[in-house]
Amino acid sequence: MSFQRKLLVVAMASVLPMAAAHAQSAADLQKEIAALKAQLQALQQKVEALGAAPAGPSVSQQITRIEQKQELAETALEESGFKGLKVSGVMEASYLTDDLGKANTFAAGDGNGGTAMLEITKTTEDGEGVNWTLRLTPGAASLVHEATVSYGLGDGHRIVGGLIPDYQGYEGAFSHQNLLLTHNALFDLAGPATYAGLGMSHEIGDVTAKWMLGNIDGVGETDAAGIYKPTTGLAYRLDWTVSEYTYIGLSGAHASSTRSFDVIALDAGYSRGDWQLNGHLNFGQLKAGAFNGGDASWSGVSGLVGYKLTPRLQLLARADYLENGKNGGGTYVANYLNNPGGDVMTDSGLGPELDSDGAVIDANKGASLTRFSLGTNYLLNASTLWKTELRLDQSSGHNFVNDAGSFGKTKTTLGTSMVVKF
Repeated sequence: MSFQRKLLVVAMASVLPMAAAHAQSAADLQKEIAALKAQLQALQQKVEALGAAPAGPSVSQQITRIEQKQELAETALEESGFKGLKVSGVMEASYLTDDLGKANTFAAGDGNGGTAMLEITKTTEDGEGVNWTLRLTPGAASLVHEATVSYGLGDGHRIVGGLIPDYQGYEGAFSHQNLLLTHNALFDLAGPATYAGLGMSHEIGDVTAKWMLGNIDGVGETDAAGIYKPTTGLAYRLDWTVSEYTYIGLSGAHASSTRSFDVIALDAGYSRGDWQLNGHLNFGQLKAGAFNGGDASWSGVSGLVGYKLTPRLQLLARADYLENGKNGGGTYVANYLNNPGGDVMTDSGLGPELDSDGAVIDANKGASLTRFSLGTNYLLNASTLWKTELRLDQSSGHNFVNDAGSFGKTKTTLGTSMVVKF
């Protein structure tokens, strides 16, 4: 039976009882039947009109059209250069003061008095092809913090070239990579900052590795002929993911041309539940970089403990120690290259040990540095973090000078900041 006939039968079945109930006579019944025929005829006309209406697209046709639109959108995105493009960044508005300079410093910083950061990355072939990274730090000493291009060789191996930040330690350069406002002493004083050259990265099971041959920190020497020669060396890092909670990293940088130095670092991290632990060991030497003209040598340790009092509020403590007693002091950053016996360093707490009048006690003995920080960070929302920090720096000599020109062994810094990332 066709759909139209079924509909007529159902309609008649529903109205006939009503007609029978109200019929008073044969004449009345005849009128009721005529009215019913008219209603059935009108209903049949509507059904026929409905059947004559053009049918809409099928489900498969609709899916095909959606796929075509998606392909057109992807083609337009790729042709415009936006496919695989990602823009991110971070800004830190901070306030810092200390008991020596008594300066009130307000800054838009990167976690240590620098600038904001904008990162642009582009991946091709879902990350298996050529990838680019450009990281800019407007207002900093160097606008470009990273500019690298890499090419995938398959099986987790990539060729990497360009300018890349240092590999060492558990802290990153920018504020969203660090739990406290300031960096630890090893990050600040004991290692390189950037490498520019060619290298590779590797992923083999639970182990990742990367290395680069090239110029280190963009520094060098000008020879007698007036030719500038940059420092060229090797940098590397190896990470082992012990478990989902723990990692161990080994890194280093070595050079023998122009500047001759060796830096080796070991760091590790553990994060589970409310607890976070990080540690960093650093050993290094720099030829002719000490105060008395000899080789500078140092060793250091840094440790951080974090505990989440609530899901948003984290309590933090960090302790650093940098031993720097050999040849009057000197590290990779705080050194006396080409300036032996020069100005003592009264801002870092390093250099030769000084007495309370600022005089050198022994040109062959350097001051060592201890740092201790307490702080908090509070997660306001998914992209905004509020930090506080109280830091005490202590030197083994009177190697901190205040604004009145007197020398002391300690320096206290207080700060707070708001970090916004996107």
